[in-house]
Amino acid sequence: MSLELTGALSGLRRLELADLNIYKNAINRTTRICWQQFFPFLYFYYVVNGSDNLLVSEVDGSVCIFLLKRGEDGKPKLFLYFLPMPMNERVLQECLERVRDFNNARRAVIYWVDEEEIGVFEKLEGSARAIVINDREYIYDPKIYHSLSGKNTRNLRRNLDKMFTRDDVEVRAFEEGDIEDCLGLMDEWAVIQQDKYEQIAYQRYTHNCVKLNGHFDKNELFGKVVLVGGKIRSFGFAGEIRTGLANLFISYSDHNIKGLNQFLTYHLMLDMEKYDLVNSARADTPGLKFAKEALCPVATHGVCRVHVVN
Repeated sequence: MSLELTGALSGLRRLELADLNIYKNAINRTTRICWQQFFPFLYFYYVVNGSDNLLVSEVDGSVCIFLLKRGEDGKPKLFLYFLPMPMNERVLQECLERVRDFNNARRAVIYWVDEEEIGVFEKLEGSARAIVINDREYIYDPKIYHSLSGKNTRNLRRNLDKMFTRDDVEVRAFEEGDIEDCLGLMDEWAVIQQDKYEQIAYQRYTHNCVKLNGHFDKNELFGKVVLVGGKIRSFGFAGEIRTGLANLFISYSDHNIKGLNQFLTYHLMLDMEKYDLVNSARADTPGLKFAKEALCPVATHGVCRVHVVN
């Protein structure tokens, strides 16, 4: 979408890879858990050949992210993507006014709000709000996977044993030479899974991640592959959202090999033991819900879409 950053968009700029440090410094001053705040996701989904624009501003020490996208009527609409980082009530009011001015409407929408922060809207004078729980995300404690002790992990241990006992399995870090094999596996997966999804919404940012993951250091984004019989049959990426919180970003596996995706996830978790929590996002289908619950989450976390009317 081409645009001029004038009028209600004055003072904003497009989010770019160069904003990573500014973004991380800001989110590290919060305790938010929302999966969508993972910077590589924002970069691969919106910045790299995306049709929508993420716009950023810095106001009184807070970083503010906006989303500009076409509405159902074909006209561009502005949304506040997250609450200011860190949260500042006056800055939030300014952001909401910017959204209202651009859209010429009384309603302003904040796309992603952690359920723990919905109380901030009680302090907005003269505003009505509608709060919708948009998703429940799966949260894990990565420290449990080293030992997998206790009754809660019994089924997971049994499933992993099916892979541990094979002599044709190799796990290693993702390498640049793996790009074509990983993309080929992803295309196979999409064909097999297409009847289970209204659309395969993850293909674009997964392609971008596989091809462009080298734009980030290993703390921000790292990959693993699982070879079975010498061929890559599973790959995944994960990384840091903020201090203490990591993101289980992408995982694709050959579903003909039982237990393979859990095996991949287990190895990604082992590499994230230094974090307090890992967010694995929502489950789109009953099968994905079953798979996420089988990995022994410690909690689910709500993220909301908030409509504020002045």
